Amino acid sequence: MDKMMFLLSEGLKNLWRHKLTAFTAVFSIFLTLTVAGSLIVVSDNTGKIIDYLRDKYKIEVFFKQNTSNERIKEIVKEFQSIRGVRSTTVITKSDAKKIFKSQFGENILDIVGFNPLPASCVINLVKEKKDKLNLRPIIDRLRKFSEVDEVNYQGRLINRIENSYQAFVKVSIILLIIILIISILIISNTVRLTIYAKKDLIKSFQLVGATRAFVKTPFILEGIFHGLIGAVFASVLLLVSLEFSSNFIFTITGVKIDYSFLNLFFILSSLGIVISFLGSNRAISQFLK
Repeated sequence: MDKMMFLLSEGLKNLWRHKLTAFTAVFSIFLTLTVAGSLIVVSDNTGKIIDYLRDKYKIEVFFKQNTSNERIKEIVKEFQSIRGVRSTTVITKSDAKKIFKSQFGENILDIVGFNPLPASCVINLVKEKKDKLNLRPIIDRLRKFSEVDEVNYQGRLINRIENSYQAFVKVSIILLIIILIISILIISNTVRLTIYAKKDLIKSFQLVGATRAFVKTPFILEGIFHGLIGAVFASVLLLVSLEFSSNFIFTITGVKIDYSFLNLFFILSSLGIVISFLGSNRAISQFLK
């Protein structure tokens, strides 16, 4: 127990004695864990975001004027069997006339003397799908029906958003790996400064028979403290940011961001400890070679 308390106190003393270099290491870990935490939250909520966007997909199918209501019902049943179609809503010529009157306040029959508005069908697409939704096969299938006059769909913008989102995730992962490597190197160099400052003491320990583990432990603990402090700051920043952004996003979209602060803190702390251990172990191992 006395040995453990000595090693722990040495790790804390090293942290206090080298405040400037410790700040550099803590800030590096803080930046890394902030990016990592953001990616974790985004990844956990990707399904909700994609579901919200996919709910905006609307395909409108307009039928030719001479298509009967009975035939339209038959075609719509075939629409429902197309893979990717979630639901359909038929708008008859009579329904179209009522919609026109509600939107423009005038009766289309009084304007042109007959009802030129075509019957149509609004198609909603599936949401419960993690990968990007490919509209092209659905659109091609709809256009094969001879009774279909025109197909309009509003998924182009949302499709671009999905592409942009996937590109963002890839770039973020690459950025995270780069920052992770930089953090390990910074921690390694920080601990190395502490090692060189105490190299005479380390040699004295080795002369009296101290094991490698005994010599390495205070410096590894110093690095772990860097990781824990960085994890605390990163978790607090993410908590504040998520509380603000969650309410803002919910007000606009109705989508509630789900996250558990305890789980997030545990993950970030574990990641911070791993980063710090790798960096500090690398530094002391190189010195003891």
